[in-house]
Amino acid sequence: MQEEIIKKYFDAANAIVISEMYLNNFTNDITLDDLKKYNPGHLGTSMSINFILANLYYFLNRNKLNSQVVIGTGHAGVSLMANLWLNGTLTKYYPQYERNKNGLNKLINDFGTKIRSEINPEYPETIYDGGELGYSLGVAYGYALNGNTDLVPCIIGDGEAETGTITSSWQLAKLLNTKSKVLPIINLNGLKMGSSSYLSKMSREELNNYFTALGYQPLFVSAEDNPIKDMQEALAKTLTLSHPLIVFSSPKGYTITDYENDISVHKNPLTKITDIDKLRIIRNMLASYDLDIFDEDNKLLPIFDSFEVTSPKRNLADIKTVEPKASLDEYVYKDLLTNNGMIFSPDEIYSNQFHRSGELAFELLNENVLQALYQGYTMAGGYGYYIAYEGFMPIISSMLTQYYKYLKQKDLFKTSETNHSLNYLLTSTCWENTYSHQNPDIANTLLEKEDTYYNVIYPKDQISASKWLASITKEKDKINILTFAKRHQKNHSNMTDSVKDIEIIKDHLNPEIILCATGDYMLDIIMDVAEDLSKDDINVKVIYIAKPQILNPGNSDALTETEFTTYFNKDTPSVYLYCGYPSTIKALLYDRNVDTKVLGYTDGLSVFGSFNNNALSNKISKEDILDICTGKLKQTKTLKRRKEINE
Repeated sequence: MQEEIIKKYFDAANAIVISEMYLNNFTNDITLDDLKKYNPGHLGTSMSINFILANLYYFLNRNKLNSQVVIGTGHAGVSLMANLWLNGTLTKYYPQYERNKNGLNKLINDFGTKIRSEINPEYPETIYDGGELGYSLGVAYGYALNGNTDLVPCIIGDGEAETGTITSSWQLAKLLNTKSKVLPIINLNGLKMGSSSYLSKMSREELNNYFTALGYQPLFVSAEDNPIKDMQEALAKTLTLSHPLIVFSSPKGYTITDYENDISVHKNPLTKITDIDKLRIIRNMLASYDLDIFDEDNKLLPIFDSFEVTSPKRNLADIKTVEPKASLDEYVYKDLLTNNGMIFSPDEIYSNQFHRSGELAFELLNENVLQALYQGYTMAGGYGYYIAYEGFMPIISSMLTQYYKYLKQKDLFKTSETNHSLNYLLTSTCWENTYSHQNPDIANTLLEKEDTYYNVIYPKDQISASKWLASITKEKDKINILTFAKRHQKNHSNMTDSVKDIEIIKDHLNPEIILCATGDYMLDIIMDVAEDLSKDDINVKVIYIAKPQILNPGNSDALTETEFTTYFNKDTPSVYLYCGYPSTIKALLYDRNVDTKVLGYTDGLSVFGSFNNNALSNKISKEDILDICTGKLKQTKTLKRRKEINE
């Protein structure tokens, strides 16, 4: 009976996948008029995913286990959507897709037009946007660190398993003590877009030895044997094992007789055939499945209630206020203790001057795996920091972009819970490191975007850094990047000052030149230049911009044009010293009417790695800035003289 129920669900999921991709409605009597013009989704992996989910959902329901499923195969959206409808999850969030024939036909019509075919937050209770492969297992382990759930199954495609991040994430079983159990399930179907996967080239003995060496207790299920019985037995065994892992072997295009193990089935094998042939093939596909899923009133049969699953419930704790401290290390330590948080750091947490906070850090020399862990940990309600060298963070820039898109979609669809923000402290900058460690590009990943889901901040000093953290970490669903130098000594603020996006450090009613800085060392130079110019009786105005995104008129936090002109006086030349690439600020100022020379890091080759040497190499020493200011002032006087003559 158990096998019959699961087989019926499996057949239904397969038929719905085919209908989502190729048809306008769910029927076993299709005609040419029923064919979709556009075919969304990837067919090849979907049937194997359906088999895994059918068995997994039944097992979880029968054993009353709550779980958070992670699916690494991002293109398996057509499969996941079919399963979410069948097990009742979809209807909880989208009542229009009710569990009857009418609701299913609405889903089939909307899939690929209103609903994207890649897994994303539009799919209810999804914590992982799998469009970019490789992060699923790390996210699953991160969620399990402190997640309130019995099991975190993670379905990993064998093509996905070739990524460097998955390859490293296997090691997490040896390194982490998780509150919840992670269950990796490898969907081993042999083929990627254009070639075989390397796992498919390994024998069962080799796979067993490989995953045993990685610290797992592998269980094998094959579509060639008695797969439903074997999968249920394997799932039952996982409850007694410390680090279980299931390898499910099936042909690509499993159950699609005409296309099993055909490389064309990866996406849509019916792209280059006539509608008549397409109709014939789809009829053959559907003929192999049990399509009897509705009662006489066209309601979904009660048998499918056996696959309803319980997702973990959590109450997101508000961040308790911790008073800022002069020592950033002391502040972070107290903040994490107070709010039960932790640090993720790729290396050298102590080198980054976090001696006390380092006690609360998980260190791993793999930025990508840490990002996946941090994301999963945050999805489970966790709070913490990612502390790293600025120079190596561009390694995860694509992952940050994916998470940014995740936040944007989540805000739109309202199907996922609110989470704490991701907080990044970059404390070893390009200005105080050797040439190989210099790369300020990570800020551009966010600053080039106009939306509201991030803060990029450059505190003036450690005092303002702790004040900024006390302010922004209370925000939910944001990406916060704070960049400041670990060896910077000067204090430009005190404990009574409040932090500001932009502020006037030195004002003048009639400035002859405006000096602007973003970055702690940059402010040091600008203040020295201002002092020298003032000695020559030149009227100087000094501005500090901690949050450069406000310069972009398209950003939600942007200065209005009126506000902008209170800082950058009309017809007054300015010199802007930025601690990253000058092109970043030039882009932000593109739509502003301002006469400014932007200077910053230009990949100047330095030998010693000291700040003075790096400043000279990038032509931003005090002498360099004074020369530029002198040129600006001469140019302005010449223009004024010409204007007076013309008048």
